Amino acid sequence: MSKESLDKAADRSLRVVSLSRANSFSGTMSHESRKHEELKAHVRIIAASHFLPFSVAVSEATPEEPYQWTVSRRSGHTAMYAGIRSLSEHPNTECTQLGWIGYFKDRDGQERACDSLSAESRANIVEALKPFDAVPVFMDEDIANGHYEGYSKQILWPLLHYMSWDDSRRMDPVWWSCYNKANQTFASAISAIYNEGDIVWVHDYHLLLLPEIFHQLKPAATVGLFLHAPFPSSELFRSLPNRKEILNGMLGSTSIGFQTYSYARHFLSSCTRVLGLESTPTGIDNRGSIVSIGVFPIGIDAKSVQARRALPSVQAKMKTMREMFANKRIIVGRDRMDEVAGIKQKLEAFEKLLETCPEWQNNVVLIQVTQPGQNRKPKLEAKISELVTSINSNYGSLEFMPVMYHNTFLDTDEYMALLNIADLCLITVIRDGMNTGSLEFVVCQEDKHSPLILSEFTGTAGSVSGAIQINPWDYLGVAQAIDTALRMGPEEKKVRYTE
Repeated sequence: MSKESLDKAADRSLRVVSLSRANSFSGTMSHESRKHEELKAHVRIIAASHFLPFSVAVSEATPEEPYQWTVSRRSGHTAMYAGIRSLSEHPNTECTQLGWIGYFKDRDGQERACDSLSAESRANIVEALKPFDAVPVFMDEDIANGHYEGYSKQILWPLLHYMSWDDSRRMDPVWWSCYNKANQTFASAISAIYNEGDIVWVHDYHLLLLPEIFHQLKPAATVGLFLHAPFPSSELFRSLPNRKEILNGMLGSTSIGFQTYSYARHFLSSCTRVLGLESTPTGIDNRGSIVSIGVFPIGIDAKSVQARRALPSVQAKMKTMREMFANKRIIVGRDRMDEVAGIKQKLEAFEKLLETCPEWQNNVVLIQVTQPGQNRKPKLEAKISELVTSINSNYGSLEFMPVMYHNTFLDTDEYMALLNIADLCLITVIRDGMNTGSLEFVVCQEDKHSPLILSEFTGTAGSVSGAIQINPWDYLGVAQAIDTALRMGPEEKKVRYTE
């Protein structure tokens, strides 16, 4: 097939992931999304993600099986779930969410695997989730652990974030088998509810084999795949032993979406170099089947953030925090405990600020909130604690500590309050898919216009033009950027904010 024919065919292909743009930060919709606005026929989207956005607990009314269930929202992945929810706002779209139910909580609040549940208790979970347009996937605990804790977290996640594993012996063959079986389980679950004309939308690296497996079951189905994580250069991706299987699994899609153009380009390069396929910037000729490639930066539910920050409970916490840090400039950071989060780099740069700009000593505080990462990182945790202790020992006193370090999940109201009162948000990640926290900060700064310092290695770096972009490895450069941001006048803050 000629390059011109490939371009035209790819342009005609359905870009299903563009439906998620309704909740974008800018509030505008892409050209592809506007085309979907013109749809007259009703369409159902089956959105498949590793976890459902809901969890279940045994109802107090049922002390023994068969259990009845209470349903609550699962924390995390807020941007992805907000994007999926936004589909239901389209006048001609119905959205069904499908994913692994995970563990349930018993009457004592202890997490239990669903393996032990009777068929009737499982059926009751299905019924409890129907009002939420959600369909649970059940997996054996061993397969679920090998799929998620094994191959997804130990192999794929580090690789996609440019972290090659140190020892190939770490790759347990059982993990790959579980990853396969889990994707097959998802394909069967989707097939059971699929109707002709439905669109299947697959999310993220946990389900990269799913498009091709499902395509074999339903060859005529339209399948979209959106990768929320980065995609590494072909030089690194080719080190993956199962590279061909992963690429072929992804190419079972009708359309594949990425966060940035560079991630899409890396994927195209991998398909060419590993599979020998012909491609253009907008599509791939997968042996006669055209797979379109698109770039769709994920947004946030800005209206939800605005509503949350206005709650009385958030306003009360803001008042308390202002009193606690009276006459101090506040720098806020929230990251996962992973090497790619750049927490070490952030602390090194903050220490450099206090060293080179002594006028900020005792006048600025860094509030760093750290959540558990993909895996336990005892060496990283120890290094960060050591840096925090060093900074507080050298530049703090009994009355004041320049670094407030919270290594735990933060209450949402407290998080919103911090984003509202902050004088600066500091993001120093060394590799990230998008980092929607930067967008949440901008929404919360609608009145104050505090500046944002953003690593050039985040996916949002290309779309938040008003941010001060930095190289997190350049500690002195980051320190100088912090100093500049803290000294910035109201007019410059407003100009940058409007950008």
